[in-house]
Amino acid sequence: MERLAEKWRDKYPQIAKGLEGLVIDARRLGAPESFTSASAPVENPAVQTSEASFEIPAVNEKLYMKTREALKNEGYTFVVAIESLSIGQLALASVIRQRFGYVNTSENMRGIVPQQMEVAINPKKLRIKDSNSKSTDAQIKMIEDEETSLKGKLPQEVRDIVSMRIQNASVLAQLDGKYREERGEVLFTDWFGRTDDQTVPGHVACVGRRASADRLGVSDWHRGDGDGRVFAVSVVVLPRQLAV
Repeated sequence: MERLAEKWRDKYPQIAKGLEGLVIDARRLGAPESFTSASAPVENPAVQTSEASFEIPAVNEKLYMKTREALKNEGYTFVVAIESLSIGQLALASVIRQRFGYVNTSENMRGIVPQQMEVAINPKKLRIKDSNSKSTDAQIKMIEDEETSLKGKLPQEVRDIVSMRIQNASVLAQLDGKYREERGEVLFTDWFGRTDDQTVPGHVACVGRRASADRLGVSDWHRGDGDGRVFAVSVVVLPRQLAV
């Protein structure tokens, strides 16, 4: 019902409002987020990116600074230190939780913890053009293409030490929060960023807002369907700087 309300908001606002009311009542009564049939075919699961499962290269200060400068030249000017906090932990933190509106109840999604890292974004081109209204598999391919394109513009010694592997709800939520703290604006204005985080089989989380004045929402959508408000994003993982 929540996804129908989202799709029908512009064309059928009264129906969308009624559906939202039903969603609120259903959650208050403890209804499950989705229903599955034992006889239904199993869909491909969401890509479960385990942020702790891949190694982030460690480089000396000179190469680290060269990487920062090269990315800056391509518009990746906003750098954020990501903390090892899950969406569940962020939603419970006394200060941070005030930023959230709805947070999907999936225990799986709420429990995914990113590793501590630095990421960089181009605030003007965070969402990948025309990546909305596509399945999550198509969006993953667009992220890979975006990564290849970016690496082709970077110095040779920088290309292999950066990646766009992170598509995690906590990372996107932390990005939005830090951007708001530093720039006084939200990153996700009237759209959502896709993630790899599975909520229930066949569904993945997305992070964003319907309107810039709204609190940050963590919802989900069917990974095989396209959604006009859900975009793939370009988030670059920086190498670690070796301690002197």
